[in-house]
Amino acid sequence: MSRPRLLYLASSFPYGKNDTFFAPEVRELVRQGVDVKVLPVRPHGALTTADAELLALRRPLLDPVIARAALVELLRSPRAVGSAFASLFHGTSPPVLLKNIAAFPKALWVANVARSWPADHIHAHWAGPPSTVALVASRLSGVPWSVTVHFADIAANNLLREKSGSARFVRFIAQAMIELWRLTAPGSDESRWVLLHLGVDLPPAPIPRAVQNTPPVVLMAARFDREKRHDTLMYATRSLLDRGVGVEVWLAGSGPLEDETRKLARELGIEPAVKFLGFVENPRVHAWLATGRVDLVVLPSDAEGLPVSLIEALAHGVPAIGTTVGGVAELLGDGCGELVRPAQAQELADAMARLLQTPELRVEVALAGRARVEREFAVESVVTRLRDLAGLGGTTEAHAADSRQTDA
Repeated sequence: MSRPRLLYLASSFPYGKNDTFFAPEVRELVRQGVDVKVLPVRPHGALTTADAELLALRRPLLDPVIARAALVELLRSPRAVGSAFASLFHGTSPPVLLKNIAAFPKALWVANVARSWPADHIHAHWAGPPSTVALVASRLSGVPWSVTVHFADIAANNLLREKSGSARFVRFIAQAMIELWRLTAPGSDESRWVLLHLGVDLPPAPIPRAVQNTPPVVLMAARFDREKRHDTLMYATRSLLDRGVGVEVWLAGSGPLEDETRKLARELGIEPAVKFLGFVENPRVHAWLATGRVDLVVLPSDAEGLPVSLIEALAHGVPAIGTTVGGVAELLGDGCGELVRPAQAQELADAMARLLQTPELRVEVALAGRARVEREFAVESVVTRLRDLAGLGGTTEAHAADSRQTDA
């Protein structure tokens, strides 16, 4: 008997700043007895999830080990490799095709790892190149695969129909992603689609706080990109100050529009009320939420999937405000938070004022939000469901190496 074995593919996790929210599920997989190897498809940046480093096989796309493994796979099954390569050309746009071609040698290496380890399952995050790598590796190794779909990754339509028909299951983290896939790739096989939210660590049940900091602290944890709409928050802050509502805004993140946002804060005369904190690692943000340093979390984006920053706020009993985009309403609706339309600074200011000035509303929202996270997002139950879907429900018989053979 042996522990179930999972190859876990992401874009860069555990390196870089974009995939850090995968960490709770990886830790829980290990805690539940799954042997995990993490394979970042395009590893870049510094290590950001330190306890996952020992699980990671970090190989850049241009690496002698990748090249040798690709050659071995080609010599082993030339027809199968040729067929898999040809499948990359099925209706993808030129930019998408180029990304898939660049990742193809890595897919051959992953097939070799999956067969030689041997893995019981391959799971990929993102509907783009990571799941293309998993699709090809599965075809060549015989190891079943699956994918977690987010939001922005759907729009590129990277072999979506092929992936939907090949994966053991396609996991959507919100209903809004299902609807977007249907619009982007109509006619996809939906028989293996699953709605399963992202899992987050569930801290001890907090005591909702009617008392706030002086002034109240509003946190926005997001990269400085256009769609995050830091400008909407800046205008809303100006409106609050004009109404005599004191507030201190913390902006945690980095990105190309940081200087532009700093300039806007100066122009609006709100610079003393706004703190630019740079990239902040998740444990520090969690500490702020857990110890009452933050009174309100805001994310006024134009486009989102299901933001982990808002899920984590609710888990810690901190009220949150988001916009009616992506899956945000599935999280904050029904009294679990406040929802406003995108790019509506006055609506955002009104929602912030309501929560900041109405203690009973803050408590009510905090309790409802925490209850939703407990029901739908607790990492232990989410990972248990993932294991069931992947056939990793318990210890499995050791796989003979020749069980992963693929006919040439």
